[in-house]
Amino acid sequence: MLRSPSPRLLLAVLLLAALAFTLADRGLPLVRNSLAYARASENVIAHGYDPRPVVADSKLSYDKPILYAWFSAPFVSALGNHDGLRLTSFVTTAAYLLALLHFARSFRALLPTSGAAWVLWLGALGPCVFYQFWSAHPDGWFAALAVLAWSLSRRIVAEPERDPVSRVLALGATLFVAVLLKNYGLVLVGSCPLYLAIHWRTLRRDPTRFRRLVASSSAVFALLAVFIVLAWAGKNPLSRLEGEGGGVGQYGTGELWMSARGAWVALGLALLVQFQVGLVFSARRAAFGKELVAPLACFGAPYVLGLMPFPTTFYNMRYFVPLFALAALVLARGAAGFAPRTRHTLLVAHGALAALAILVFDWAPAYRLAAPVLPELEVNWIGVPLSLLDNLRMRLHLEQAEVLANIEAKVPPGSTLYMLDVNYYGDAQRGVYERAGLIRPGVHTVYASSRDFHPSEASFYVWRAGSRPLPDGLGEVEELGLGLGHVQRAG
Repeated sequence: MLRSPSPRLLLAVLLLAALAFTLADRGLPLVRNSLAYARASENVIAHGYDPRPVVADSKLSYDKPILYAWFSAPFVSALGNHDGLRLTSFVTTAAYLLALLHFARSFRALLPTSGAAWVLWLGALGPCVFYQFWSAHPDGWFAALAVLAWSLSRRIVAEPERDPVSRVLALGATLFVAVLLKNYGLVLVGSCPLYLAIHWRTLRRDPTRFRRLVASSSAVFALLAVFIVLAWAGKNPLSRLEGEGGGVGQYGTGELWMSARGAWVALGLALLVQFQVGLVFSARRAAFGKELVAPLACFGAPYVLGLMPFPTTFYNMRYFVPLFALAALVLARGAAGFAPRTRHTLLVAHGALAALAILVFDWAPAYRLAAPVLPELEVNWIGVPLSLLDNLRMRLHLEQAEVLANIEAKVPPGSTLYMLDVNYYGDAQRGVYERAGLIRPGVHTVYASSRDFHPSEASFYVWRAGSRPLPDGLGEVEELGLGLGHVQRAG
């Protein structure tokens, strides 16, 4: 009979595989929100690593919570924006794998033998998780914090022999960091106390311990409440709960039914992409039980309900990475109900399909081969056509790499290159590729708007976002492909 590997060995194998993909993708440029984090990190460095001026000015923070940029700033200073952000992305997503193990061990009473290894295998191996290792986004870190918070809450309840104060303090610190990292950390501030509250009868069996628990948790959550209220009022130097960048400005702005439907579609797709054949384990009666009602109701349900009014959830599978821990807990319990040979066959099949998906979406050569047959899954629910697979962003990285390679090949040193209508998060993209060395230092880049574009040079290059047409009357234009043109003015 095949034996499940030890969790530590499995953890080491997964981390080595993640490191291999991260190194393989090192040359790909940052895209989307990682550009905003790069600029915010550079702004933290420019202000002497003091986050307060960056938090106070949305033009410096791009309305993003400060922690990821602040934590990344020393690495960005030492390694540059691309490598620095990817290092923090790798390290903090590795923390998610560690949190999965902590979570499995916290719920070990509900799991079969080898259950911890199964939780790690199911909850970590998938393209959405592996993308977080090199995406230069904070979602892997947030998943680690969410899973750790749920795990600590479980241990406070399930280990009555331990003094609760240290665990409550650890939980409070975890929630504080989660709120500093992403505004959606607020949902954890509500769900963790809820889990403790529904177990109050169990917790009251030891009056002394219960009093210490109430006193410490009251103090911790009161301090968190003060921190949050100050952030809401704009009086918190480390956090501002406003603006579209962190999601607060978008929250509840869409049609509720459309947003809610989109959240459930994204959740279903995320679970399908992550677990595929592993979902068969949920068919066994052993997968569910009254023991899971509390964690699913207190951790899972608020997390999903909180995302239902958010209009852009439908194309953001990454929001649901924390729920992979809960789903893996259910599936690992269900796996125990299968015959050993069938169980191992399904676990191996899950691994094979997950590895194939990781290859396709996290390794450029495999993506190029598979791209012609990949489904678009494009919908237009907020007025912009977006793919439900948007968070598996290899296509965007490759397209941006082609644009930069074209500029490198066709714009000679000493030239002026106008970058027209580059307006992602305002000016978030501007200068990032230059400082990363992806646009050679000898090229003078100027960011401008096509609406009032009046260059003075007799000869210059111009790149247009979205390959938009150039304004009339500029001169003779030689199209160089991928939105790049060379303009020669008469006289």
